[in-house]
Amino acid sequence: MTTDLICVENPEKEIKIDSFHMPRWTELPSIDLYIDQIISLIDKCLGPLLCHHDGFPLTKSMINNYVKAKIVDAPVNKKYPRLSVAMIIVVCILKNCYTTEEVGRLIQLGIRMDNPQQTYDRFCESIEKALREVFSGEIIIRDENLAERPDKYLMDNFALSFASKFYVQKTFLHSSR
Repeated sequence: MTTDLICVENPEKEIKIDSFHMPRWTELPSIDLYIDQIISLIDKCLGPLLCHHDGFPLTKSMINNYVKAKIVDAPVNKKYPRLSVAMIIVVCILKNCYTTEEVGRLIQLGIRMDNPQQTYDRFCESIEKALREVFSGEIIIRDENLAERPDKYLMDNFALSFASKFYVQKTFLHSSR
């Protein structure tokens, strides 16, 4: 299995999955940030995971849309506090799998927990662990290289991503919680 992750649009942004690190709560800037600073921070931290055709995983318009949708708290004097920065990082990850409405609901579930900082750190740990396990083949899937099924690993990953998303939707998003 490969543990390298390359942003096809910008090969200079190659990262190693086994050493990938999402910034924890205490590693996020303690001062409030302007929107351009948030975009720069997220590009530095998550860029290789979130590459898009234009090279930027996040835009000002996207952040403004998250604020309008009430997924992220509005800035105060054009600055976003640490909690909003963490929320935007979570949105950047989750929007790859879930609708905007679902992302908003998942973030609200996390914020309602006793300690949003600890919840954010656990989210980061879970993302890192899932990436390592999927890319290394540790997570249920075996790269068996069967002649009769050359794409078995690929198909198993499709199935795993579907099952994981379906579980979250049915258990947390569409339940009567």
